[in-house]
Amino acid sequence: METTIGSDQPYVTLNNGIKMPQIGLGTFASSEGDTTQLVISAIMDHGYRHIDTAKIYENEKEIGDALQECFKRGIKREDLFIVSKLWHDSDKGDVEGALRKQLASLQLEYLDLYLIHWMIPSLDWSLEEPIGKFPLHKVWAQLEHCVEIGLVKSLGVSNCTTPVLIDILAFCKIKPVTNQIELHPYLTQKGFVNFQKEKLGIYSTAYAPLGAFSWPHKREEHKSLNLLNEQVIQDLAAKYNKPIGQIILNWHLQRGHIIIPKTAKIERLRENFLCYDFTMTEEDHASIDALNQNARFYDPVIQSAFGWNNLPYFDQ
Repeated sequence: METTIGSDQPYVTLNNGIKMPQIGLGTFASSEGDTTQLVISAIMDHGYRHIDTAKIYENEKEIGDALQECFKRGIKREDLFIVSKLWHDSDKGDVEGALRKQLASLQLEYLDLYLIHWMIPSLDWSLEEPIGKFPLHKVWAQLEHCVEIGLVKSLGVSNCTTPVLIDILAFCKIKPVTNQIELHPYLTQKGFVNFQKEKLGIYSTAYAPLGAFSWPHKREEHKSLNLLNEQVIQDLAAKYNKPIGQIILNWHLQRGHIIIPKTAKIERLRENFLCYDFTMTEEDHASIDALNQNARFYDPVIQSAFGWNNLPYFDQ
């Protein structure tokens, strides 16, 4: 019997009982290539079932076109796990309206997971006050309403600190299932990840899981950091006869992270996806852990300089 592509991929069970593919396709900056063809190939040729996007990525229409093509080719909607995000602007004042616009772009009736992209609003530094005053408990109540009316199945957060997570848990009716954060061997956030999972029942989803080696907006002291050049990872790639990227992604999986590696190259999809069919020793994992430098590459202070957001810098 022929095995369906990706049928043996790992899943995690979220705190609401829903299963989520542990490996997804990140689509941030996917406009560098053909997003529609990239997503079609990921789903149809390589077995991806989890696609991650966001309003601010400006690619939801292209992803929607790709999904429709996949449905025409026999993929069932219920077999996919589609994630998007609420931007930290006036959308927080009308969550349902913002979500419906995103669903229209994605050409879907519901999302599997909807995240708050950033936990605080943009700031007007000249006035020293938020742009749009949307208290988190009111934003979360709107998100819960979207679950109640069937527009989304699960809720989560992104770039969320421990105090804010605990605050949400104090008033929410529907608990966040995951916190999407920058996470890689240079920024392991091990204590935070373990606290979220063991004490709060919330999974960590790793963005930039390969260390964002090509990201140009790093702090000066981090510009030379590149996980692909680390000798320990190169040695493990030789030991297990695997591509270097798979060593890093496998480290994430065995640490219990959900991962969303991104690529604009169709030829890289298979390599990123097939990172789950081998097991490294705990000693090998510890050697990767030792690379931690608490190096945050997607630094909100740096990002604010070129207009992505105006968030102050917070450690998770």
